[in-house]
Amino acid sequence: MFESIPPEAADVAVASAEAAGLVQAELRAVEETIVSELTTDRPYVTEMALHLLGGGGKRLRPMLVLLTGRLLGGEPARLVPAAAAVEILHTATLVHDDTIDRAALRRGVATVNARWGDAVAILVGDFLFARSFLLFARTGRNEVVRRMADVVNVMSVGEIDQQRQAFDPSVSEAAYLERIGRKTAEFIAACCGLGARLAGAGEEQVEAAERYGREIGLGYQMVDDLLDLSASSQTLGKPVGSDLREGLLTLPVLWALQHSPHAPEIRRLIESRRLGERELGQVRDWVEACGGLEETRRRAEEHTLRARQALAELPPGPCREALDRLAVELVHRTY
Repeated sequence: MFESIPPEAADVAVASAEAAGLVQAELRAVEETIVSELTTDRPYVTEMALHLLGGGGKRLRPMLVLLTGRLLGGEPARLVPAAAAVEILHTATLVHDDTIDRAALRRGVATVNARWGDAVAILVGDFLFARSFLLFARTGRNEVVRRMADVVNVMSVGEIDQQRQAFDPSVSEAAYLERIGRKTAEFIAACCGLGARLAGAGEEQVEAAERYGREIGLGYQMVDDLLDLSASSQTLGKPVGSDLREGLLTLPVLWALQHSPHAPEIRRLIESRRLGERELGQVRDWVEACGGLEETRRRAEEHTLRARQALAELPPGPCREALDRLAVELVHRTY
């Protein structure tokens, strides 16, 4: 069993920097590949495609491809194109999500839809999807293309489920878990499995890598959900309470609907679809008072423990240590 890392020592920026340091040259090559693949003979298309990618981000998904691949003996020449592809694919999903949500900010900058309009944003997202799959195809591995196509299918169904469940206070916790499994965890699992596959790992190791990714993905999304109700807009790079304002019921709110003495009022506000700043502030207070944020963090930590247990089935070394620390610190992050 891994040595415990106390929450007060957790610093996701430090963990990311340490992990990135192990694959620093590969991450530089990923950035160069992204720019190269999205540069076209039409400067305006290039600008739109690179707009969000140039706005920062954790680069978590490519880092996971590189670290799991390196852990299992993968060569950079095989791993870098796939790592670039997952970041481009991730950005495509963000562009489409922002368009659906009519979001104005992402990572503190204007979204593609806010800057160029919904129609252009949809087309930019499609362009990014296509470019990512060209890179997956260049791996020469049909199973890679199949796996990532399945991920897009799973994520799309998750998004449809999310739209159907909007402003519905009867949504169950099981439905929530299935939704975040589809929308977030399955992609992160596939990134870890992708690194293992491209390293030539056996099925048991690929499965362990994917299990690690799936569990950190669930924990990661739960923390995102509690931060949406507890962090500042400056920290998040987008308005606080965006999920609830759009009718997306996350675990903290579902907990309050079951355990808060103000559950009837919360239900009425959700069903009214009129959640202004005052109403959002009131719901946030009720969620916190009944322990919704604390319970969500606890559940996220449980998934992190399962991720670390899966990681223990992979070979020891600096990359495994970096993945372990990253898992812990992602769940204790405050932004």
